[in-house]
Amino acid sequence: MQESSRNRAHWNSAPWRIAALSIAGGLMLLPIAVQLTHGHFGWSFGDFVGITIILLSGSAIFDVAARRSPNFAYLAGAGAALAAAFGLVVVNGAVGLVGSEDEAHNAYFFTAILVAIFGSIMAWGQATHMAKAMLAAASVHMAVSMALLIEANGTSDGNPQMEVIGLSVFAMLWLASAWLFRRASNQ
Repeated sequence: MQESSRNRAHWNSAPWRIAALSIAGGLMLLPIAVQLTHGHFGWSFGDFVGITIILLSGSAIFDVAARRSPNFAYLAGAGAALAAAFGLVVVNGAVGLVGSEDEAHNAYFFTAILVAIFGSIMAWGQATHMAKAMLAAASVHMAVSMALLIEANGTSDGNPQMEVIGLSVFAMLWLASAWLFRRASNQ
C-alpha cells in the first residue's frame, strides 16, 4: 500500500484534467460562436444539446480515468479511446462514415463503442484488461468497416478513398488505446 501511495504522489493528473475540460468547453463554444456571429451554423437546438451531452459525458469519463490513472500511458490510453468514440459519434452524425449520414448501416459502427464500454466495465479499470477491451473494439470497428466497404462496392455517396482513410484513423485510435493500456500495465 505504501508503494502505491508513493506512485500516486509522484503522478499528478490534475493538469491533464483541467486541459481536457478546457478543450471540451472550447469545442462547445466554437459552434455557439459561429451560430451567434454568422446566424446559421446548420445545427438544430437538439444538435447543440446532443453535442453538449457527448462532451460532458466524455469529460466526466476522462476525469474519472485521470483520477484512477497510475501513469501517463493509462491516461493517454483512455484519451485515445474517448477520442475514437467521440469522433465516431460526431463524424457519423455529421457526414456518415460510409456514404452519407442518412444511411442506416452507419449505425453498425456504434457496436465498436459498445464493445469498448462493456469491455471497460468488465475490466474494472485494470490496464491489462482495458488493453484487451480496446483491441476488441478495434477488431469490431475493422470488421464493420470492411463489411460495409465491401457491401458498398464503390457505389456509396462518399469518396471511397476518403472513407478508407477516415475509417483507418478511427481504427488506429482504438489500436493506440490498446497499446497504451498495455504499456501502462507494464509500468
